[in-house]
Amino acid sequence: MSSAPTNLHLPLHFPFPIKILSLDVNVNQHISRGTRLLSYSFIYRSNTLGGLQETRFGTWDSSIEGKLDAWKIKSGDVISLQAAKELPVVIIIEPCKHGMQLGGLCVVCGKDMTNIDYTGFSDASRASIQMTHSAFGPTVSLEEAQRIERETADHLLRSRKLSLIVDLDQTIVHATVDPTVGEWISEGEVWEQWRAKKSSSNNRDGSDDDSDDSSSDTSECPNPNWEALKDVKKFRLGPESFGPPAWRGKGKCKAVENEGCMYYIKPRPGWTEFFEDAAKKYEMHVYTMGTRAYAEQVCSAIDPDGKLFGGRLLSRDESGSLTQKSLRRLFPCDTSMVVIIDDRADVWEWSPNLIKVIPYDFFVGIGDINSTFLPKLEPLTAGSPTRPPPGAFVPIIMKPPSPPIASPPDSVESTSTETDPAQAATNAILKRNNMALEIQLEERPLAKKQDELLRAAEGLGLASSSQVSNTPTPGETNTSTDIQQPSEEEDRKQGRERKALLKNEDHELQRIAKLLDEVHRRFFVAYDARIKDSNHHHKRRPIAHDVTKIIPQIRSEILAGVHILFSSVIPLDTTPETTEIWRMAHMFGAECSTELTSEVTHVVAAKRGTVKVEHARKQGGIKIVWLAWFTDSVALWRRQEENPYLLDELPASASSVTAPTSSPATSSSQLVSSEPDPDTDELDLDPGEPPGRLELGEIDWGDINDEVEAAMNESDDPGEEMELRRSEMGSEDDWTDDSISGGKATPTLKRKRFGSLTPSEAGRWRRANGDTRTDDEDGLKPPLAKRKKQERTKFSKLKEAFTADDLEQQQDVETEEKTGRVSFVVTTPSGGEEERSEYGDDEEEDDFLARELEEEWG
Repeated sequence: MSSAPTNLHLPLHFPFPIKILSLDVNVNQHISRGTRLLSYSFIYRSNTLGGLQETRFGTWDSSIEGKLDAWKIKSGDVISLQAAKELPVVIIIEPCKHGMQLGGLCVVCGKDMTNIDYTGFSDASRASIQMTHSAFGPTVSLEEAQRIERETADHLLRSRKLSLIVDLDQTIVHATVDPTVGEWISEGEVWEQWRAKKSSSNNRDGSDDDSDDSSSDTSECPNPNWEALKDVKKFRLGPESFGPPAWRGKGKCKAVENEGCMYYIKPRPGWTEFFEDAAKKYEMHVYTMGTRAYAEQVCSAIDPDGKLFGGRLLSRDESGSLTQKSLRRLFPCDTSMVVIIDDRADVWEWSPNLIKVIPYDFFVGIGDINSTFLPKLEPLTAGSPTRPPPGAFVPIIMKPPSPPIASPPDSVESTSTETDPAQAATNAILKRNNMALEIQLEERPLAKKQDELLRAAEGLGLASSSQVSNTPTPGETNTSTDIQQPSEEEDRKQGRERKALLKNEDHELQRIAKLLDEVHRRFFVAYDARIKDSNHHHKRRPIAHDVTKIIPQIRSEILAGVHILFSSVIPLDTTPETTEIWRMAHMFGAECSTELTSEVTHVVAAKRGTVKVEHARKQGGIKIVWLAWFTDSVALWRRQEENPYLLDELPASASSVTAPTSSPATSSSQLVSSEPDPDTDELDLDPGEPPGRLELGEIDWGDINDEVEAAMNESDDPGEEMELRRSEMGSEDDWTDDSISGGKATPTLKRKRFGSLTPSEAGRWRRANGDTRTDDEDGLKPPLAKRKKQERTKFSKLKEAFTADDLEQQQDVETEEKTGRVSFVVTTPSGGEEERSEYGDDEEEDDFLARELEEEWG
């Protein structure tokens, strides 16, 4: 048992400043827990006696045992709070520092760490760091954690390796509990048995029947998904894996908790080669949101010999959180040699150690069955167009999780857990996850999707309902050997084509392997350079062999030199600098602007025809690309060629410019964004029209401003409008026939707002007030209505303006009386003529209809 020095500081709750009166223990004297170390005095100020001050005294007792090695203070010293924080007052040599504890006992000396006395100090607090993969492993002190990590780092450096934390679900494997997968596997196994029996029978017969042999070799399984399902692993988890017995009962959503369920695990294509290569350069750890039982079963399937992970497995049962992952949980002191691969960046809070993986979605639409309680992920925008390259990826953002699902009324709850809010919240989260599994068992989403795919194929004449074979039960698969199989030639004759829902077309692990190789290479190049400098006693350079610097550096090189202007991507009511897409652009080395400047190199747009896009096209020299160019570059960590993403180019498969994007990286639940529509104030052009048809120079903004001002000045209050009329015409004493006929409006208290008058109401109002003017002259028509009429007559006052005096001089009036109507021709400034008419006798106009009816009725 080795001795170790311990520096003791004064407790921070002392009434500083204090004055040391005496040191009560001599150097080299043995002390026990509770031995008095020193005495002190301090000034006490009373709050109840008018601030009266008095001197009081106190003592300090030792909270540890050992031999006093040295004092750092002396009698008469006055110690402030700041000094107490920074400087120790005494050094004690302890026989054991209890830096590693297990089950409440010191691992080294076996002392009980749970005892607490009047000093208020617990030895258990000296080893509070949990850095092992087991929830019941030893805890260590900070000093011990640093020592362990130094030893681990030295071992890795000698082996030329780094540490790699690997997520399981949708990173390395994809899992489901849909029983449809088991039925498809059984069907494929039965077919394999039939083919093997057929081949064996042909071999025993001497292979005389060449046609039959050929048919057996080339025929395909009636289930089109069998080829992709051959390497699927399966295992059953019992009810003990889904919560404590207090949860279980009868009723809805209780099958999983009472009986357990079968899991089907699909390893990502290329996983064996990926792990073989990674094991040469990394020491791997598993960190998953699944349960411990689930993680052990998956690791047994992909690492049966334990050569890859060696028991280094951390699940949600021992991680300490159901919604976040912490790198400090395994590496509390130093993370400079740790790399993470995970399909979710939000649970790591975008750690600089992270290499984000495109989610693996083999079982279409299932998602991560062990993280249904996590916040849902949404695309960066809801209106991204169909992307040009097939299978491209949409970066995703987080959406707040749905509220916890209430427990069924017939469930049995533990009284003890309900009294603990934290435990109750945890139980609610886990129940929600169990309910999601129950839904998969009952609804069989994969069977529904396969049926939809076959029906769609039938509608196109590519398949028939006879293609869907009756699926045997698992009990039938082991005994059935004589199965009638339709030949491939028969399918071809009938024009049928097998359509597979599940496909092996993922190559993400190949991309991740290249990134891991690059991180490893850069780390050890920097490390070797550092060692060389140290050997030659050169000036020490800043530490460059640090993963937290290397990964961000690689990421920032992707879009280096790119200056982006986003169009219709960021909502108008959002500060651009706070959005995830803005931060992501900076993380990958791009600069961003909110306005079009000479530095902008790319306009990244979610739709056509915005003002920013048109201005950028006129300016020239700027690449105008779909949003997919940015998202694919970010997802693949490689700048994409712009030509396939140019905004003027439509993908061959695109049916609509603004069709929602779908990709293997996002499930159907991830295609709807809760954000408001972005850039709603931009002037959109008709997608069907060629770009550039709108010429801003053709608009007279002054006239438009006048129209807006006139609309804003309109009033719905008759009294207010009457006052306005009176102010325009002067007092009633000044009214004359000439003034009224001269163009001023006739006052009335019953006039409505002119924008709300119909033509018939306007005519009745004029007749009632003896006004013979038209709507245009009276001003009853709003400016917009006038403008529309002028456009119909091929003459716009927005282009040419003239005064009322000019109009009077240009009118050449020809009067003829036809039932009281006055017709006249107006010569326009452009030289054309326009015919107008008014009624001069209102009574004649009113009697005209009656006279016509009398003539018709005789």
